[in-house]
Amino acid sequence: MDALWEQFRAVATSGEHAWPALAAALMPVCLPIAKHQPIGRLRDQEDSAHEIVTRLLERLHANEFSAIKKLCATDPAPPLSAWLRIVIRRSAIDFMRESPEYQRGNSKRDPRWISLATLTSTAPAAGPDSLAEKRTTLVAFLRATVASAQQEHAAHGDDALGRLSLAWSIPRLQVRRLLQRGTDYLRVLDLVLAGSSHADTGKALGITTREVELLVGYIEELLAARRFNADS
Repeated sequence: MDALWEQFRAVATSGEHAWPALAAALMPVCLPIAKHQPIGRLRDQEDSAHEIVTRLLERLHANEFSAIKKLCATDPAPPLSAWLRIVIRRSAIDFMRESPEYQRGNSKRDPRWISLATLTSTAPAAGPDSLAEKRTTLVAFLRATVASAQQEHAAHGDDALGRLSLAWSIPRLQVRRLLQRGTDYLRVLDLVLAGSSHADTGKALGITTREVELLVGYIEELLAARRFNADS
């Protein structure tokens, strides 16, 4: 990442002159991350990862490289890999919101794509569309999902994987994760929605920051697959 940092700093200093080299260097670094973003069925499309990285590059290029300049001015500098994952996640959400499939699925209403990052504000709000209400709805949904999965597994054993996969129209892998890590999902969700950083969440739960990031991604994949939105 040291070489990539130097290219970021070159763009912050020289602007457009240094941009092509950084853009070329980011593509092979960001594509593998983009391929694993929780974007539901869109992840099966061959060009989705490239579309996400394209939006990432547009985001970094915008406003005379303001995001890059802000990054390079941050002291102490954040881990570049973690920063890239956050920006790629935001670009993936942009890509999904703009996709025709997402728009068709939400033609009757205008529900918002659920990203846990959009629901972590601690600003007070009152009303049916407030962040507090959305967080409450999300937590209740996930708790009910975990409870249903556990009850199904208690009643039917491993057959619950296939039964829930069919009933909920989600991959068996997501059902398996839910059964194995459902309690962890809820613990992570409570802390993240309360405003805890991934690092602090990991410390509180005795797991690594990377594992928290994975669990957050699994939760968002489950929400997307089950077509959950905070307005339902």
